[in-house]
Order: sequence, then C-alpha cells, then structure tokens
Amino acid sequence: MQLLANTTSPYVRLARMALIEKGVEIEPTIVDPWADDPRLREANAATRVPTLVLDDGTPLAESLLIVQWLEATRPDAPSLLGADAASVLSRTGVALGVIDAAVHTIIIRKVTAPTLFDDTPVGVRRRRSMREGMERLEAMASSGALSASGMPRLDVLAAIDALDYLDFRFTNAPWLPDMPALRALAGTLAQRPSVQRTRPH
Repeated sequence: MQLLANTTSPYVRLARMALIEKGVEIEPTIVDPWADDPRLREANAATRVPTLVLDDGTPLAESLLIVQWLEATRPDAPSLLGADAASVLSRTGVALGVIDAAVHTIIIRKVTAPTLFDDTPVGVRRRRSMREGMERLEAMASSGALSASGMPRLDVLAAIDALDYLDFRFTNAPWLPDMPALRALAGTLAQRPSVQRTRPH
C-alpha cells in the first residue's frame, strides 16, 4: 500500500492516526497537492490528500472513507467507533467542522490577501465556526465525553487533530477560546505513536 500525503494536512493526519491505531504501518509518500503531482493526479482526479492506494492499485480518497475501509477490513482490531458509533461520529463531526473552516481559510489566504478574506462575511463565519466548534469540543472534554482511556476513538483523534492544526496555523489567535481540558487530553495522549508521529510540521 501507498499513502499519498503531505506533512501539514489535518485530513492526512486523521487518516494516518487511524491507520496506526488499526495496526497498519505505512510510511507516507510525500506529494505536493499544489504542484499537481502526477502520482497524486493519477490516483485521485481531485489531487487531494490523503489518498491511500491499496495493494491491488485501488485508490481510496478522503480520510473518513479510509477510516470506513479500516473498520470494514480490520474487524479484529479495536474499533475506532466503539459501541456507540453515532455519538462518536457526532463528536467527530464537530472536530471536522473546525478543520474544514481552518483549511478553507488557509487555502483562500493562499490565493488572496489574508485580511481581504478574513474580514469578509465568509471569513468571519469561518472564524466563528472554529471558535464555537472548539468551545463545544472543550465542553465535551470537560464532561468526559472525550476520553483518553483505552484506545482513542475517532472523535478523540479528530479533536486532537483540530487542536494541533489550529495551534500550527493560527498560533495564539486572540479569537480562539481557552481550551484547558482539550489540552490536557492532548497531553495525556502526546506520546502515543499515532499522535506523536503525525504532528504537523
């Protein structure tokens, strides 16, 4: 198998964390989605990462589809969804909403002046999505709904992914809330291979 990836995408990180937790060890093949890398284009017409190319050449795009494939093909490994899949997926959706807003902001900043976009109604709404999404994740971590006990579920991995990506791309942004419970959760899992080996850089 081959995982076409880059070093900063939170979608790549979520897929990599899921692969590691399910016992699939793949050294990523680094590609540049912005450079129209022919390896990525051949596997994925959208030229997006992550794209997982299976042993038989079948390409799987999108992090959640990779997770779905892992759950379907590795039922003996601990589940990323647990016994209450609906709740885990609901919490994962909150984290992915934050990630989507953050990534779309970064992409638009690449093709326009950052202040021009950030001050538009869409830019303001994206910031609000990040702030309110993280407030909800913080409440989940505070209540114990997001927990570090046992193998981390997809919601915990996505929450850590969102937190680290915001720290990476929006360092010390004044509009982000304080997130002590989320930071404690991330700290508890910081040395776990899936978390440690996939940090954005």
